[in-house]
Amino acid sequence: MSLLNRLLLTCLVVVTSVLLVETCNEVVCGPLVSKCMLIKCCDCEMTDLRNCTCCRECQLCLSKLYTECCSCVGLCPPPDLDDELDKGSTVEHLKDPIPALFDVLTEQEDIQQRWTTFTYAIDLNRVNKSSSKHPQLGISVSKNRDDLDNGDDNLQSKPNSRIHNCTTAFFSSCMAVGKCKASCKSMGASKYRWFHEHGCCQCIGNTCFDYGLIEPRCLRCPEPTETTFGDQPYSWADNVKAMYQTDSSSFDTLS
Repeated sequence: MSLLNRLLLTCLVVVTSVLLVETCNEVVCGPLVSKCMLIKCCDCEMTDLRNCTCCRECQLCLSKLYTECCSCVGLCPPPDLDDELDKGSTVEHLKDPIPALFDVLTEQEDIQQRWTTFTYAIDLNRVNKSSSKHPQLGISVSKNRDDLDNGDDNLQSKPNSRIHNCTTAFFSSCMAVGKCKASCKSMGASKYRWFHEHGCCQCIGNTCFDYGLIEPRCLRCPEPTETTFGDQPYSWADNVKAMYQTDSSSFDTLS
C-alpha cells in the first residue's frame, strides 16, 4: 500500500509539473501549487465557481502568489501572453490648462516640426447616440483648421447639429510618459494621451470632449523594437510577459 501511495504521489507531481509548464510560471508557482494539490486544498471541480467546494481553501493556500498562480490550478483563466497590451494608451487630465497658450501654439503649422496639429469636428448630437460608424465617434479629421470649411457635408447641412472643433498636437519624436505629460502641460493642453507601443505623445485641447485620436501620428516615431528610453529598449508587453516567463526575481522587480 505504501508503494502504491508513492506511485500515485509521483504521478500527481508529474502531471502537475506538465500543467505548470503549459499554463504558468513553473519556477514561481511549482512548489506552492504542488503543495496545495497534495494537501487537497485545490483538489476539486472548478468549472462552476459558484458551487466550488475548495475554491476558498485553494485561494488561501496560494496566499500572496494567488494572482500569479491561480491559473495553474484552474481557479482563474490563464494569462494571455499574446494580448497586445502595447497597443493601448494612457490618458490623463492635466491641472490648470492654459487654453489661450495651446491655441497660439497650434493655430498654425509648426515650421520647426516639433509637433503636428490635427483639428477635427465632433457633432455632439451624434456622440451620445452611436460610435459604431467611425472609431473616432463619427468625426472627420483634418490636418489644418482651414480645411474644416470644406469638411463633412452631412455634418454641416444639419440645422440642429451642435458641432465643436477639437484640436490635438502630436509631438514628432517619441518620449517617455513622464516627458509627455510635462510637454503637454508646457503647451497649455488640458489632457494628454501617451501610446504604449511607440511612446508617441498627443496633447489635447480644452475644447475636446474625448481623449483625442486613438491612433499615434507622430512624424518620427521609430518601430517598437527600436524605441529606447535611456539605455534600455522599451516594450510594454514584454514587461508583462516577463512576469510569466522568467524566474521569481522578476516579480520582485515588477511589483
